[in-house]
This record gives sequence, structure tokens and C-alpha cells, in this order.
Amino acid sequence: MELVPRPVTIFTGNLGSGKTEIAINFALNLLRQQQKVSLVDLDIINPYFRTRLARDCLAGAGLNVVCPTAELANADVPALSPAIRGALQVEDGYCVCDVGGDDVGAVALGRFKPYLPTGRFNFYFVVNACRPLTGTVEDIHKMLHSIEKSAHLKATALVNNTNLGAETDAQVVLNGEKVVRQAADKLGLPVAFTAARREIVPRLRKEGLHKILPLDFYMLPPWKRE
Repeated sequence: MELVPRPVTIFTGNLGSGKTEIAINFALNLLRQQQKVSLVDLDIINPYFRTRLARDCLAGAGLNVVCPTAELANADVPALSPAIRGALQVEDGYCVCDVGGDDVGAVALGRFKPYLPTGRFNFYFVVNACRPLTGTVEDIHKMLHSIEKSAHLKATALVNNTNLGAETDAQVVLNGEKVVRQAADKLGLPVAFTAARREIVPRLRKEGLHKILPLDFYMLPPWKRE
């Protein structure tokens, strides 16, 4: 996927939306374009699927991962690194933010609104239309408005990440695409792109989707970690 991002790209979404994997893949995509990239962990909600848990792997790939120190890496508390402000104000390179999974998590982002002037950032709401709280146009609107209110920021686009985990096929993604586009139309927002497991991307392209972020997976549930 060709990207022409703004200096700061923010991903938010409810639990199960897949926003963390998307933030990681988006940041790595920028890195492959020879860009300097900081990946900021602003997720204070989910203790199991946080960017910080893949810190060593991502740092080894060349990303500047901004997250709590090692002793707080697994703490279920709002421990926010002071380096976040510097990452958001970057002048040479890009900053990608993974924001906590609902309106409560978005409060953390709201603290940094003074460093996010209009035109400097994209605020993407990630939708998995297979999840109960974002399965319909009305549900998507309700969830997004709640997050916007808490973050004190307006979303700039939706992202379709409809999936059923390992059981996801192209048709699942395409069905979700219809729901997400209907919601986007009602909100007056674009759909920035669709995210999907790398293996099914060729089928999606044949079906007419062109703005696709292929996903490799970096986050594992605790029961699969060594």
C-alpha cells in the first residue's frame, strides 16, 4: 500500500478491533520506505495486547518504540512515558500511535491535544464489523463519538479490519467493507484503507480493493508466548 501520511498517525478502536497489529504494520511499512519512525504505546486499557509486549522485536527491526519502562511494561496503570510528547512533535520522520481500546483509553490521548494541531495528524478509527460493539452502522457511530468526546479530537477516517481471527477469509473482509463504508458515508468520512492477513490480499485485489495494508502478526496471546 502506498502511504502519504501526515507526521502523526493515530489508531484507535474498541477491544478486538486489531488496532495494535495495524499500528505495528503501518509503522513497519513506513520504516521500509527508509523513514524514521517512532511507535508510541498509548494503550492503558488492555494488559495482554500492547505494543510494548513486542518491544524488543520491533526495536530490533529499527523502530523507536516509546512505551513505559521495563518494570512498568505489564502494569495495568496509566503509566505514560514522558518521551511521548517528543515523538508527537517529531520534525524528521513519523510518529505512529496505538491508543487504548475505548473511550476510557482515549482519555490518555486527550492529554496530548496541545501537540496535535489540525493538519498534523490522521486519527483513524479501526473497525472490526464482526465484533458486537461495532457490528452495525449505528454501533460504529456510537463507539466513535464516545472516543472522540474522550480524546477531544475528531476522527479523520475509518479503517476496515473486519476479521474472525484465524478463520478470516476474503468474504469476511468484503462483508465488513460494506458495513464500514456505509458508516463512513453517514459520518462524512473516508475509508483510509482495509487491513487484512497477507495471504488473502491477492483475492481482495481481484475483488476491487486497492488500498490494502497487508498484515503480519506480532502480538501473541499470553497462552502462546514462551
